[in-house]
Amino acid sequence: MANTNETRGETPRPKKKRRKRHAAAGDVLLTAGKVLGTLLLMGAVTGAILASFAAVYIRTSIIPKANVDFGDFSLELSTKLYYNDDSGARQELRTIYGGANRVWMEYGDIPQYLIDATICTEDKRFWTHKGVDWIRTGRSVMAMFTGGNIQGGSTITQQLIKNLTSDNEVTVQRKIMEIFRALEFEKKYKKETILEWYLNYIYLGAHSDGVYTAAYTYFGKDVSQLSLAECASLISITNNPSIYGPYVTGRDADGNLDPAWGRNNNAKRAETVILWNMLDQGKITQEEYDGAVAELKAGLNFVRSVGESHEESTYTWYEDQVINDVIADLMATKGYSEKVALNMVYHGGLQIETCLDPDVQAVVDSVYGNMENLPYVSGSGQQLQSGIVVLDAESNVVAISGGMGEKEGSRVFSRATTRRAPGSSFKPLSVYAPAIDAGLVTPGTVLDDTPYQVDSNGKAYPSNSYGYYKGRMTVREGIYISSNPLAIKTLAQLTPQASFDFLTTKLGFHLVEAREVQGEIKTDIALAPLSMGGLTDGVSTLEMAGAYAAFPRGGTYLKPRTYTRVYDADWNIVLDNTTTRAPEQVFKSTTAWYMNSVLKDVVNPNISGATGYDAYFSGMTIAGKTGSTDSNKDRWFVGYTPYYTAAVWTGYDQPERIKATGNPAAQLWEKVMSQVHAGLENKDFAKPDGAGEMVTVSICADSGMRATDACALDPRGSRVRKESYFPGDAPSQYCTIHGEAVDMCTESPLLDANGAPIPGLYHLARDFCPEDTRISVSLIDVERDPAVGAFARDNVYTKAYMDSLGEDAYCTVHVETPGPAPYDASRFNIMDPATWPTQEQWPGFDPLKPDTWPNNATIPPEGIPTDPTEPGGEPTEPPGTTPSSPPTGGPDENGPAIPAA
Repeated sequence: MANTNETRGETPRPKKKRRKRHAAAGDVLLTAGKVLGTLLLMGAVTGAILASFAAVYIRTSIIPKANVDFGDFSLELSTKLYYNDDSGARQELRTIYGGANRVWMEYGDIPQYLIDATICTEDKRFWTHKGVDWIRTGRSVMAMFTGGNIQGGSTITQQLIKNLTSDNEVTVQRKIMEIFRALEFEKKYKKETILEWYLNYIYLGAHSDGVYTAAYTYFGKDVSQLSLAECASLISITNNPSIYGPYVTGRDADGNLDPAWGRNNNAKRAETVILWNMLDQGKITQEEYDGAVAELKAGLNFVRSVGESHEESTYTWYEDQVINDVIADLMATKGYSEKVALNMVYHGGLQIETCLDPDVQAVVDSVYGNMENLPYVSGSGQQLQSGIVVLDAESNVVAISGGMGEKEGSRVFSRATTRRAPGSSFKPLSVYAPAIDAGLVTPGTVLDDTPYQVDSNGKAYPSNSYGYYKGRMTVREGIYISSNPLAIKTLAQLTPQASFDFLTTKLGFHLVEAREVQGEIKTDIALAPLSMGGLTDGVSTLEMAGAYAAFPRGGTYLKPRTYTRVYDADWNIVLDNTTTRAPEQVFKSTTAWYMNSVLKDVVNPNISGATGYDAYFSGMTIAGKTGSTDSNKDRWFVGYTPYYTAAVWTGYDQPERIKATGNPAAQLWEKVMSQVHAGLENKDFAKPDGAGEMVTVSICADSGMRATDACALDPRGSRVRKESYFPGDAPSQYCTIHGEAVDMCTESPLLDANGAPIPGLYHLARDFCPEDTRISVSLIDVERDPAVGAFARDNVYTKAYMDSLGEDAYCTVHVETPGPAPYDASRFNIMDPATWPTQEQWPGFDPLKPDTWPNNATIPPEGIPTDPTEPGGEPTEPPGTTPSSPPTGGPDENGPAIPAA
């Protein structure tokens, strides 16, 4: 009971604890409420602040740019291209007629089917919204916040504005700008006007802008006569003309070319998207839908049959490039979209002054129009192709061709402006010019043409086009024979970043800093792509010609141009390419002179190993550089004279190995430039003013230092070369790698691993090698990594190599003291001491004792000569003369008995 009573006595205590718990829970809720309230207040304040910022931003940055006016765009007048003749007079080149691409269609003449097909597919609430479909816009924003993108949601009004302006980026700012522009736009223009502009503005493939031109292009009829199925077909194209265009050729599931590919895609989209939307939204009946589908399945009557090409009056390659350049500059300077800029060129009544030289262009056309000038076809049946750009001394594009043979259309794919890997033709720009400019090398600097690196398996990198490594050579030789190791070693000193910056900021190249390609990061800021031209995207002949033109111009770069000025219809200047294009000194004039000197050697047919001999023609100073890429899929030559610079690329459109005699790019260059320069006075590239008096120095081709007598004793022949330098650039130290001369025995040639004599190299002479077999030579004393040095052909001419042979380095013919040379007794003449034998050859020989003479020679009528070793000796009396004291008897110690007469 005590326990029970004790328990009961504690009964109030649990109630007290429950009251405390309620109080604690209230405190927690109160605290949470305060926190939540604070957060809400902070959110409200923050939202208000952000809203204020947003309002200011919209008021200051969005609304001022939101106005778009149809009056800014003209679509009616033709454009004219001009060139200046030899007298400087303006001549008309071409008239570009706008009617060839667009005919304006009034809204009232557009069939209702076409209007309904457009609205049902592109913007079903078009008639009710005020420029922005907030439902679709909201979905687009939600997609962005859930990991999607902000594309989509655009109304017809927004799409039209996007086409009229340059705001094509998929960004939040662009979407905001697009929304405000659409809202403002619909305050100014009726729905019918907006729809009229939209249907006249959209691009529908096959060079068709607007529905009027497209109706004739595809169906050969006025747009007002289109059937429901044909209307659906046209609107199907708008999504992507390169996929849904009825004349587009693609590939089937097996990868085979399918001329009906685009036509089939078009029919499928017309049925399943366009017609279905019209039926679903009540714009057509089921019967109309079924009839249109049946028409699609039977096949629409297109103007062209499947796979048929279309002949039209085509622009020249030069006219194409002018149009492209003007469009690009209008976009860049005026902020127009590509479509607006294109329409200004085709319909804006522009007057364009081009830089064309019709005489030079005529030469290019004659060479590039003749397929026999490039008679190569690949294993897969592709025709070898080419592109060329010719610049004058002011970097004006005076001629261009985008391909061999007949041009197939206007503004088609051009090989003159497409990008391909330049190979070794890039080295002068990416390596040697900036390295010389930085004072790292001169043309006389010597480096090792040996691998830059050798892996654990003994594989050397990089390889050379000539198939081996020569060893020590000057930068001059490395350029004209196109050594890859010299280029990569020079670039390593310069650094890839310095080269990349020079190319992109000074010479106008568009290279890749970093890009992900199939999960791999690609970059051009590296040794291999910059030193050997294996670039991610490559370069164009236009870029290459522009960069090379800085060499003959003393180091100043001018961006190539195809036109000087563009005027409007009233001859007011729209674009001025004369004031915005100033020359820039991108490297020193002395650097340009060095490069001109070296690149002339590349083309010199008298220099062994020079790679550019195919470009040579007589009577003109020529400089340039060849280029080829891995597996020989691209061949280049970029060359220049004091008058013109031209870049030529050759290759297959789908890269394949080029199998050709010589360098086809250099051969085309010669065919064009030899004619262009006919009659021009030959002159050299100008020396820089104010650079000081040049000095010509004899240097060693193995050290780059001043030559010594030992440099002329190299086993390969004299290694002394002449090199000219500007003040401060010439070497001051004398050669230290040609050491003390050693004797070699010419009767003991040194053999290579195949048993063939090594040119100029013999075993070292022994003490008893005859003097007339000895030559003095001076070997080069260089230190090399054994793994690298083994690859160099000049390694056998090093002191280290001879030392490595040990006793095997010495003469193998004269291995002991030689005996006397055999004596030819038939040549003995007692009257000619020069024919007498030595004691070694004929022991006991005595010219006064006939019995010691070879071959039992008899005493000549003149008698026996006196000992020639005795001065003043006279011959004895002739036979028949009675001696003063005739000997008696036989021979004695004084000589043989002479019988009496």
